Amino acid sequence: MSESAERWLRQIFIEDWSLKLLALTITLALWFFVSAHQSEREVAVEPHVEGKPAPTFEVKEIVITPSKVKLQGRADRLNTIEKVVLPISVEGRRDSFDMPHMTLPISDPNVEPLSTVNVHVTIVAVSNSTPKPSNIN
Repeated sequence: MSESAERWLRQIFIEDWSLKLLALTITLALWFFVSAHQSEREVAVEPHVEGKPAPTFEVKEIVITPSKVKLQGRADRLNTIEKVVLPISVEGRRDSFDMPHMTLPISDPNVEPLSTVNVHVTIVAVSNSTPKPSNIN
């Protein structure tokens, strides 16, 4: 091998380690940033009733529209979310009600919902199911 080729190989592989380490650090940082990119995933929204309606009333139905929403965030965080639970308070209610444009509660600050949902809760009076005694005299 000639002396100039040997010198050239020495420059490539042995000299300027600080620059080579800087280049490696930048490469790894870029790789990490690209691999942790934002992603989207669609998950179901499930209602969770909190409280009880007024006496002699009950929750008949809860309709959430849309029933699935898209979430955005890091792929590793999104993969841990199977569904979003939406708390709905019916404490003391006697009438059906709507909650438009509800923001979904996401506990992970790295994940955000891309839309809101509309909720309709149907509350009805409970009919007394015990038969009345008949008065036969």
